[in-house]
Amino acid sequence: MFEFFQGLTADELIHMLPEDQIRHSLNVEILVGKLVEWLPKPEEAQLFDYYSKAAYFHDIGKVCVPPYILSKTGALTVEERYIIRCHTIYAQDLLAFYRESGSGEIPIFLLPLTVQAAVYHHEWWNGKGYPYGLSGADIPYVARVTSICDAYDAMVSNRPYHQAFTHEYACEEIRRGAGTQFDPLLAKLFLKHENEIECMFQEICAYPTDKLEIEKKRLLISKQI
Repeated sequence: MFEFFQGLTADELIHMLPEDQIRHSLNVEILVGKLVEWLPKPEEAQLFDYYSKAAYFHDIGKVCVPPYILSKTGALTVEERYIIRCHTIYAQDLLAFYRESGSGEIPIFLLPLTVQAAVYHHEWWNGKGYPYGLSGADIPYVARVTSICDAYDAMVSNRPYHQAFTHEYACEEIRRGAGTQFDPLLAKLFLKHENEIECMFQEICAYPTDKLEIEKKRLLISKQI
């Protein structure tokens, strides 16, 4: 089925998604880029520089989900929820196709991190996530970082299925999810910098999507917030 995407770059696939999904991908990329600035710096810290770009592609599997489901404003049916959850498996298969075909224009060194972010960002720390029910440190680190930023942005942004919640609400949900949904140490780190994150997100919100695509490099390399 992925032959349909032959000749299209991974970035072009992201831009096939609805506007709010494109915006979400950009927001998560920027948030992850900032969160890694506060992470402890072990020997493999050089990989942190690539976490944000990997996170940008975390929802690439949604190109395989029917657009009417992605844009649905009402409650999803059981079947529709199942299809949405499959976006992680679609991402795994799609990125494997890109790796084998040599297409997609994702650098070979970035592919493993991209796969980890796209396939495992809905795994939960307590093992009750999907698609594979991984838990704790078995969940790739880039996926654990992406998961918190993904959840935060999904809550504080307007989406077809809900109006934006407040920053305070989102932070409380992350606090409650520490040790169940989220890596507790990462949740603690995120919340330690919640004021900076709120300021960062307010700046993000000031830009329309096309301008944000231009500004994201500045936001990622600007002063540490």
